[in-house]
Amino acid sequence: MRKYFLLIILLSFALLSLTTLLSIVPELLNKQAMAFVLGIFTFYLLSRLPFDFYLRFSKYAYITLNVVLFLLLIYGEMTRGIAAWISLPFGFNLQPSQFAVPATALYLANYLKKPRVLHWQLLWRLGLIITVPFILILLAPDFGTAMVFLVSMAMVLWLNRLPWRYALALFAAAVLAGTLTWTLLFKDYQKQRILGFLNMQTATSTSSNEQTPAVYNARQALIAVGSGQIWGRGLGHGVQSHLRFLPERQTDFIFASFAEEWGFVGAAVLLSLYALLFFFLLFVANYSSTFAVTSYTTMVLMMFLSQTFINIGMNMSLLPITGITLPLMSYGGSSVLAMTISLAIVQAALADFKKRLIQSFY
Repeated sequence: MRKYFLLIILLSFALLSLTTLLSIVPELLNKQAMAFVLGIFTFYLLSRLPFDFYLRFSKYAYITLNVVLFLLLIYGEMTRGIAAWISLPFGFNLQPSQFAVPATALYLANYLKKPRVLHWQLLWRLGLIITVPFILILLAPDFGTAMVFLVSMAMVLWLNRLPWRYALALFAAAVLAGTLTWTLLFKDYQKQRILGFLNMQTATSTSSNEQTPAVYNARQALIAVGSGQIWGRGLGHGVQSHLRFLPERQTDFIFASFAEEWGFVGAAVLLSLYALLFFFLLFVANYSSTFAVTSYTTMVLMMFLSQTFINIGMNMSLLPITGITLPLMSYGGSSVLAMTISLAIVQAALADFKKRLIQSFY
């Protein structure tokens, strides 16, 4: 079962994603189908390589990632206010920041092959490794991707022994960095999203805050989720998505589009699918025979978990709108390819399991 579990999960997500896109944006179906075909084919090829190969390759992948992210700041074309895509032939685009988590996670896993006490000198080195791609992504500016990256990389502190005095110092530094980011880097529309969300929690239905773009988008998403009720309106019958009341219905708000047409039952199935993926990654991280596999898998798990939590949270008006897509569901070839590559490396790591642990899984 361990050989096919992740493949079955990927195929299940592909079916749900493509079916939903066929209903709400059929003109994008072919591109997304090609992305899944390429992703699953890549998953099959990369999963057959040993995990040690990826550890040896991680340094070059990390350097390449940072060079590309830096060049994008200079030569990248702005799309929706973000310089994050590379134009490819036949109308395709590649978003290198989507590969930041697997590339940096592998580099960190290779750098810390055994759990260690994180003293100041080691913390400084780890901080430098994490900060470089984080700043480059933040300067794009792609705040949502940067936050997912930072949360995922923070698992290094969790897995290693961090003294309390260092933890408090890092917390203070994070507060200071957040304040500076809000003051110096945040665009007006990003501030409006957060402020609009906070105002919406206390605003009445007649408040003028309801007419701001951030609040309007959040309310339309919540209406779409609620209108699905138990069984959903049915494929092709979503009012909010088909009448374009729901913005970015194929990316940021695909969960709302899905819930409107599939209802509570469909949403429960989708969440169960995510839960199976999360528990499998947790199993791999917990029972792996090497600390490097544990580190990498934990960071990948946090990437999936944080993206899913934030995206569904903003679709339910529980979190501010951040532009984070739903993993393996939202339209986007770069995201699909990055997720399948991340899981392919996890699949490759399964070969390192001790025999008794493999037998316990069957």
